Amino acid sequence: MYAALRALMRLVVRVYLDGLFSMEGVERVAREGGLLVCSNHASTIDPPLLPAVLPRSDTWSMAKSEYFARPGFSRWLFTHYHAFPVVRHSADRQALRRAQQILSGGQALILYPEGTRVESGGLRRAEPGAGFLARTASVPVQPVGLVGTRECFPKGARWPRRVPVTVRFGVPFRIRKRRLDGRRIENQEAADSIMLAIADLLPESLRGAYAEVDAGRREELEDLREPC
Repeated sequence: MYAALRALMRLVVRVYLDGLFSMEGVERVAREGGLLVCSNHASTIDPPLLPAVLPRSDTWSMAKSEYFARPGFSRWLFTHYHAFPVVRHSADRQALRRAQQILSGGQALILYPEGTRVESGGLRRAEPGAGFLARTASVPVQPVGLVGTRECFPKGARWPRRVPVTVRFGVPFRIRKRRLDGRRIENQEAADSIMLAIADLLPESLRGAYAEVDAGRREELEDLREPC
């Protein structure tokens, strides 16, 4: 069922956004092994779109627990689209355990470090969960920048709009075990480093909280990463 839903989403994108949809850097995405895929989140179209266009069939996504609260179509759809519940803005231990199992099992996990859809403006500061998973799972982090999805399916819209949409895959990296000087890396710092990598894939007007990171702070956050 997951393969069929992904194929359906790709068909919709190909037909509806014919000539307007593009991907950049897809060759950078590891085809196997544990992979933490981290993206900005500006539209309700993001969660179905990103798993459909990733060049992997073993992807899982976190989704807010409200979608799974009661039996029905939403719960069926999210479950069959390889999503599992997370209580947002909390240290949901059950969701984190599930995420770690996925990553340690050599599969890919998609999450949005901001913790929610950002309906206007630029990026919000990341929550520490993505940093925790990147540190403890020790898997490559694949940054993704989604451009144009908010305009494609803005809040309140009943149907997507035909506008340019681009999925940009950045250079993957790992979060170091420790800083270069041996000091411990905090989860929030790791999450900020991941989010800065995402911000660099977006137009400057969409970088929000990561638009004006001074040179010293940028170097500090970039030093938390190591090449895969």
